[in-house]
Amino acid sequence: LLAEGALCDVHIVAGDPPERIPASRLLLAAASTPLAKQLRLDTCPVGTELQLPHLSVAAARAIVAYSCGVPCPFNKCSVSDARFVSAVLDAGFPETGHVCGNGVGNSDGSLAQEDQIASLQGTSNRATQRRLCHVVLGGVGYFCFLVASLTAYIPTTSFNLEVGGFFMDDVMIKRNPVIVDETLDWKRLWRTDYWGLEMFDPQTWTHKSFRPLVVLSFRWNYLLHGFNSHGFHVTNSLLHAVVSFQAGYFGWRVLRLPWSWASLLAALFAAHPVHTESICYIVGRADLMCTLVLLLAIQVYMPNAIGKSNSGGCFDVWPWFRLAFAIILIIVSGLCKETGFTFFGLFVIWEILGIIRPGHCRAARSRVLRVCILLIVGSLSCWARVQYTAGTRIARMDPYSNPVAASKDPRTRILSYLLVHGMYMKLLVWPSFLCYDYSMDAVPLVESVADLRLLLPCAAYLAFVQLACQAVLFLRVRSPSHRLAAEGPALGAAIFVLSFLPMTNLLFPIGTLVAERLLYTPSLGILIMAVSMVHLQVGGKHSFRTWRRATKYIGSLAVLVCALVAWWLLCYRRVLDWRSVEQLTLVDGLRQLRSSRTQFNLANIYLSSGRFDEALLAYQRSIATDPEERDSMPLYHAGQILLFRQQYLEAEVYLHKAVSGYFSPLTLHEEEVWHDYGLALWHTGKAAESVQNFQNALITNPAFPKGYNNLACALVLMGLSSMPVAVDVVQQGLQVMEQAVTMQPGVPLYWRNAAALLSLAGDTQGAMKAWQQYRQLDPAGAAPVEAQGALPRDCIWEFYFR
Repeated sequence: LLAEGALCDVHIVAGDPPERIPASRLLLAAASTPLAKQLRLDTCPVGTELQLPHLSVAAARAIVAYSCGVPCPFNKCSVSDARFVSAVLDAGFPETGHVCGNGVGNSDGSLAQEDQIASLQGTSNRATQRRLCHVVLGGVGYFCFLVASLTAYIPTTSFNLEVGGFFMDDVMIKRNPVIVDETLDWKRLWRTDYWGLEMFDPQTWTHKSFRPLVVLSFRWNYLLHGFNSHGFHVTNSLLHAVVSFQAGYFGWRVLRLPWSWASLLAALFAAHPVHTESICYIVGRADLMCTLVLLLAIQVYMPNAIGKSNSGGCFDVWPWFRLAFAIILIIVSGLCKETGFTFFGLFVIWEILGIIRPGHCRAARSRVLRVCILLIVGSLSCWARVQYTAGTRIARMDPYSNPVAASKDPRTRILSYLLVHGMYMKLLVWPSFLCYDYSMDAVPLVESVADLRLLLPCAAYLAFVQLACQAVLFLRVRSPSHRLAAEGPALGAAIFVLSFLPMTNLLFPIGTLVAERLLYTPSLGILIMAVSMVHLQVGGKHSFRTWRRATKYIGSLAVLVCALVAWWLLCYRRVLDWRSVEQLTLVDGLRQLRSSRTQFNLANIYLSSGRFDEALLAYQRSIATDPEERDSMPLYHAGQILLFRQQYLEAEVYLHKAVSGYFSPLTLHEEEVWHDYGLALWHTGKAAESVQNFQNALITNPAFPKGYNNLACALVLMGLSSMPVAVDVVQQGLQVMEQAVTMQPGVPLYWRNAAALLSLAGDTQGAMKAWQQYRQLDPAGAAPVEAQGALPRDCIWEFYFR
């Protein structure tokens, strides 16, 4: 309208040669009160020419564009002009004179203009110096505040995998050939999952977690310092520090938060106790790397989203370059963890916010085109990822890691998953109870809508919906200078939803019911949403204009700081729990009594230290979590303790259930279960069944020398006890014994048993040869027997705890 002369009532004359730029007194006055007063726009007649010859044309146009509310009005002027115009709009003209009409207020017009421009440039320089000082001091304070929050992870510098132990899934790092082999097998890297298991072998169980870039980082750690070092834990801590710094930068640059609030956002994220599992549990690095790359993608794409690179329309190359680079980074994040692929949706939402942003109609065509590209590339990337691993469903999922997925009642599954969502929200807000495992029966199934535990997800969903509605209301802000800050809560909500959706179990079941490390990225979204919303409510330039506003500001800040202190204390205590496998197992085992896995691991600690009574009780608690008693591992180990105590009838009951239950071949070998069950059957007088189970063990694993030893003893003794003697069974037993000593010729026990069995079978010459071998291997053990003057006529059964 100004260009057409409809609103123009004054002209700014600027530049050399001079150029007349149409302007509006009303708009100029609305844009800057100090400028309006200094120029006396209220008394200037229509048609006045404001003479500013030392002001560049670009700077004059920027002033007019700012007064009209044009987005990014300083795009077409230099940095110095932008700073100069900013100073003029902030402070107006100095008191030495004002520009009005065809001259100036002083007697010497040209001199007054020169003095005035010099004064304004001095004001601009002083303002620039003040801003620079503010940025430097804010940056230093931000850095110090962030470092103070990260001190909770200082104990990780003394952690050591070899000394403290490999905890649960961390063991798979040590077993993965891609990580520990001298040469990197690139083909194996791309065909195995996160745990090093083959993804395309139908005979091999796989988790389908394809994260090759994280596996590569483990290999680099291993090549640098090996496992006998704190390097793995320190690397995770450093990655967390970088992500925390990026979170603060995101708050300052994108959310338009002051340094103080941006540093508070970073510190809250750094000290959140729920992140301890992601840092101290080495396999949690997937979440760290995924979030780090996603924040980097956001920083790359930011100029496109906030409108700083849309002035050139579809023919400006830089927005498309940023789009391509951001897409590559999202795919990289998806190769760190599958959640990364969902963040194509964040950029789509960000572009939609830009389309509905006031005054951005000219850039709408470019934005719509970028949205289409993001939707197409994002859909293709997700499809390719799913196709590469042949879907996302985990075959033969045990009912202990995710008992809800094993439930056959759809209503029970939905209600139970809703409870899990409430538990996740509670962990985000007040993580006072932390545990490494929530397997059966830590979260009992919800079978009725009358279950009072459903109040937790109801409260969580209501709170989130209310916050989301408030975030939408903030989008009603029309001022271009405040609109980007007002989009902060909506962006936080988008980050939370996109990262939380894959772990809800609603789209597809995942391998664990509740895992604290999964909250790493969602916690960032919640914190962005909360901090930006509080700042919009109580922050700003007028925070201390009245006592009421000052009280709200200080009170809100105090609440956040108190939450930060409380979180830091919880975080530090939790980090200390992770210093060793034994410490964490004891702490969480005594805290979480309803989890089958925490009780099983606690029992293993007791068993390794010879505390058999406490171990048996812990195994029985683990078994009791499942009314159907389907978990083989606690049943097997409880049976072993009873077998060791010679309580053979009770041991038989437990081991019988173990051979038909669920177990992971990664942690328990099937042949061991068959073998010990056969041993229990032998001692309860069921010789034929015992032999059958020993044979089952050898069918499962033909390279199982312990099985050959005990099977030989069972066959020979069973054959000799038959009436008449079963010679063929005895001969079969002796042949099996020969296999044992052939497979392990350096084991004295096998030669000792061979001598005894041959002696019982009447082969004195063969018995003496076997005894000579035994004497060479174990002269101290042979001496007491030889003192009695006869070869042994009993068989020693091989048994040991696993």
